[in-house]
Amino acid sequence: MNKFKLLLLTACSSTFLAHAGTQYLTQPASNITQTSAQLNGYSSSTIGLSGEIFDYGTTTSYGSSIFATPPGVNGPVSAQISNLSCGTEYHFRFRGDPKPPRTTIQGEDLTFTTLPCGPTNYANVSFETGGQYYFVAEGNGGSTVNANRLAIGPWEQFTLVDINGGDLNSGDEVHIQTTSGYYFVAEQGGGGELNANRTAASIWETFTIELPNSPGALIQNGDKIALKSVNGYYVQAVGNGGSGANAEPTVIGCNATYPCSWEMFKIIF
Repeated sequence: MNKFKLLLLTACSSTFLAHAGTQYLTQPASNITQTSAQLNGYSSSTIGLSGEIFDYGTTTSYGSSIFATPPGVNGPVSAQISNLSCGTEYHFRFRGDPKPPRTTIQGEDLTFTTLPCGPTNYANVSFETGGQYYFVAEGNGGSTVNANRLAIGPWEQFTLVDINGGDLNSGDEVHIQTTSGYYFVAEQGGGGELNANRTAASIWETFTIELPNSPGALIQNGDKIALKSVNGYYVQAVGNGGSGANAEPTVIGCNATYPCSWEMFKIIF
């Protein structure tokens, strides 16, 4: 009988030791914005809590840490983090100091994604043709677009709205707006006139900006770009400048080289 009691006590003690100690549970993030989030966790311990921390970063190597609040409690904890990148997936985990020889269960890795980036506006943007003429919204908008100016003035400067947000990259979709608030439009989605007479932007007012030989690359001041309408037509400076503008060709001429091609323009920030 005594031997049986000893075995039972040993078994029960082993079970208690296996489950005693500290447990850190990572819980889903909340209050997520473009640049911030609240990290959540739950801590429970039979031997006291110490060093409760959230690790976070864009990989499972994390790279950043922040103390949980309130510290040293059995129950829910959190931490507010900021200065995050929009539209980005982040990894995080909740952990604490181990308490040997008792069991310590660390929190697992979870992820959250910040809200998508909003549009990025680039002011005072101009476009120069291979013939060294500049695009102009006649009357500062409300009329047609030409490519026949020899100098940059208010009518030759535009706000380029990068719909994708963040950096301006080849392949991003953009709107082009005059300083008086009118948008460039490829009539019928392309295949005809280029005007600057819309007060709101929709699909006909949307263009894909391209570095023809470098898809996805960062677009910088002085780069040679092309603008493609929603139906696949390219903006063209007739005669390489000095005349009108349209959105008619479906291919970029002259092997996509500037200044040879009528569909290639130098972008000036």
